[in-house]
Amino acid sequence: STTNSEEKKHPYEEAGWISRTLYLWATPLLRLGNQRQIDPSDIWPLQHNNQCSNVSQVFEPKFKSTRSVINTIFTTYGWRFVLVGLLQVGTILCTLYGPVVLRQVLEAIEREDDGFDVVLVLKYIVSLFVVKVLQAIVTAHATFDNQVITVKITSALQHLLFQKALVLDAKVRREKSAGEISNMFSADIQTIIEFSIFLNQLWLTPVQLVVVLYMIYNIIGWATFAGAGAMITVLFINHLITQRQWKAFGGVMANRDARMKVVNEVFGSMQIIKLQAWEENFHKKLTEAREKELQSIWSFLSITSLVTLLLYTAPVLLTTVSFAVYTLVMKQSLTSSKMFSVLSLFSLARYPLIDLPFIFSSMMQALVSLKRIMEFLNMEEKDPNTVMTPDNMTTQQLNAYADKNIDVQITDGSFAWDTNLKPFFDHINLTVKRGEFVVIHGSVGEGKSSLCSTLLGEMHKLNGSVFVGGQVAYF
Repeated sequence: STTNSEEKKHPYEEAGWISRTLYLWATPLLRLGNQRQIDPSDIWPLQHNNQCSNVSQVFEPKFKSTRSVINTIFTTYGWRFVLVGLLQVGTILCTLYGPVVLRQVLEAIEREDDGFDVVLVLKYIVSLFVVKVLQAIVTAHATFDNQVITVKITSALQHLLFQKALVLDAKVRREKSAGEISNMFSADIQTIIEFSIFLNQLWLTPVQLVVVLYMIYNIIGWATFAGAGAMITVLFINHLITQRQWKAFGGVMANRDARMKVVNEVFGSMQIIKLQAWEENFHKKLTEAREKELQSIWSFLSITSLVTLLLYTAPVLLTTVSFAVYTLVMKQSLTSSKMFSVLSLFSLARYPLIDLPFIFSSMMQALVSLKRIMEFLNMEEKDPNTVMTPDNMTTQQLNAYADKNIDVQITDGSFAWDTNLKPFFDHINLTVKRGEFVVIHGSVGEGKSSLCSTLLGEMHKLNGSVFVGGQVAYF
């Protein structure tokens, strides 16, 4: 029930430091989910600072002062991203400890003169176990904090878009279809969120690659730079392909908007389409829009597959070139400790090499989505003073209407959908008193809906005044 959900607190708020560190506070829910299907009533209420109302109260004023989504995100959640980045640094350090232990153990096995030091090897193995446990805890906290940030950003951006959609100017409302706005709520915000998850990888991945290459250099010397040269070549080629991928993604989003516009047109005019037997015409129109979208998606995915191919061949190329130079050019022999240590480090370099182009690709897509969202948020809004309401009137003005028992009134009003066009309504008058039941009737296209739009403030007021003394309900 509502009362129980209000009394229930999030267990994280009451958990101790051990419970928070090991996520023991989530165990009861996991145990319950193992016993039966979880119901909505079993889920804890959101923490106060994670609720949309609180998130928007913090985010919206900062956006209004900066007028930049990127600046607002970093101003509001920058310190949280830094904290996640530090946790991810700890994860990387724990990951790099594995090859170090592997090399020490193999070198201990290779020593013939000094003998095999069992105690030293056991110390390394135990320390590796402790480090891996620590890595699991740190990784869990980094992932958890990252997900919390993305939920907050999603709520904040959706709030901004929803608020903007309610106050769009009449001219802009006709230019922006419901399908385009729906795409921003779903596809564009999702693209931004996917990139925000990898945000710290923009600087962590290159740093990790440099550290790994330095560790490899300490093992096989100058042969490392031959592999690094091959890696740089692959990354340069990948950069050129990523630019094409960015353009292709822009085409996907544009064609998706065009298709959604047709879909909303069909659903919004279904009765007319059926009455006029226009099903085949609109089916053809929708099919053409979908084919264009599929062509752009095919182009985008073709480029993406080429990027993926380069990524998975890069680590193999890096290993092959490095070992070839070390053995054939430098005339050095590969011992088991050197070979397996280098292979272990190269396997660690593989994931940054794979992730880096995807991160840049995700960044390009996020920039396209941010541009689309910013264009929407900067569109012209309707004048809030077009319609007089109790919220924007003085007590004296409100009493003047109350004395006459007037709830709705248009006085000498002239209205237009576009200020550059002639008025749709010219010097009209309407008075509705409290308790009256008014019916607006007429043929199609004579302005019934437009008259309602004047009361909602959705048309440009060229002359006169509009008063709405209460709340408005419509469907």
